[in-house]
Amino acid sequence: MTRDARLLQVDEGQRVLLSVRADGTYAQALPTGEPVRIADVAVGADISADSQTAVLWSAEVNGERTVWLWRPGTPEALVLSQKARGTVRYGAAQGYVAFLERDDAGATSVRLAVTASCTPGDCALQTPLQVQTHAPVLESGGTTVSLVDGLHRWLIDVPSGTVTDLGSLPGPSFLSPAGTRYGWVVEDARHVRVFDTATGAQLWEQGANHAPVYLEWTYTGAFMFNEASVLVTAFATEQWGGPSLPDSHFMDTCWDQGCRQVTGLYACSPVVLSGQPAMHCLSDPCITRGCTTGAPELRNGEGALIHGNSSGVLAGPFFNQGFADAVSLRGVAGQQLWLEWTRQESLWKLNLDAPAPTAPIQFLPDQQRVLFHQPVSREDGTFENHLWTWDRFERVDLGLLDGTPGPTRLMRDHPPTAYLDVDTANADGTTTPSIIRVEL
Repeated sequence: MTRDARLLQVDEGQRVLLSVRADGTYAQALPTGEPVRIADVAVGADISADSQTAVLWSAEVNGERTVWLWRPGTPEALVLSQKARGTVRYGAAQGYVAFLERDDAGATSVRLAVTASCTPGDCALQTPLQVQTHAPVLESGGTTVSLVDGLHRWLIDVPSGTVTDLGSLPGPSFLSPAGTRYGWVVEDARHVRVFDTATGAQLWEQGANHAPVYLEWTYTGAFMFNEASVLVTAFATEQWGGPSLPDSHFMDTCWDQGCRQVTGLYACSPVVLSGQPAMHCLSDPCITRGCTTGAPELRNGEGALIHGNSSGVLAGPFFNQGFADAVSLRGVAGQQLWLEWTRQESLWKLNLDAPAPTAPIQFLPDQQRVLFHQPVSREDGTFENHLWTWDRFERVDLGLLDGTPGPTRLMRDHPPTAYLDVDTANADGTTTPSIIRVEL
């Protein structure tokens, strides 16, 4: 696709490719367009589903970053801010872009660009909220932007500009991914309350029913990874037939019909796995119970266990959408290695010759195959790079790579295609980065 560049982003419709070179960020129309410089070097980008807008952002320098808005067909990206702080937020269709800025007096402002009103040369920024706080966090869901400062939370409805100050809440709070729900934990009452974002009406309230061994507890977080259930993390002082044992962690899942504990003696925190939100849970150390410390667990947005056996895992697990299937590279380094595919109670193995595949191992858009890179031994003892697919029953060689896979790989559907960074060795010992497209 292009040389001397690193892959940044490809839209879902495969109409435009964004890449990064030493002197800036480039865009090219697919499948045959030439790269055109549109901005300084960006480290992240997102392209709207209709391929009509792209949001780009630079690395932070002294706590500030540049944010751009670009539309295909325009010669350069429009600078929205050169002093944005923290994570850049945007709507699913990029109807808005939101970020934080801080002035010389220490006030933090929520800055909002409604992209429909932006022209190629100008985009007026709104400031729906300004607060005198040191390190607030910006969140978003649907058309709602939310500012969080400790236990204090504000909601901003983007279409109307209305700001709702929820005040200092009695426990950790949350906003759902689509922005239709918000709520918080009432720590003293051990209750989770969930509200409708559009109306502010309470939808449900449920209380946790902790085991009697828990004497006191403190909620450490509340997370909503879907529109129906809430995950609540906490730790407790526990009485176990003797002296109290501190920091016994647990996690509950709550929904409109009740709450139940999904982990005990595990401290859980949010992570992103294969592009999906999940919880990573580490076992509390076993001090006086005469037991062994459990292996780490991975749980989905409803608290269900999706992976709990990390013994012998050299890479992964890598998941498909919905976490139904997982593939890991297992074995002992220098000995027999294999790919292991799990689905509920079923398991499939693919024994591999040396050398080992390199991560990431990635599910294809059809979710029934994985793509991986593994060198192949030539007769003279040297190796050449190949891409492979595996569907639990058959391994297919996609062909020779002129180089080794680089840091970024993107999968796109309609038609199924992979876009990859590849590093090609030069005679002088240097490498040249390229971006290639592989039909799947």
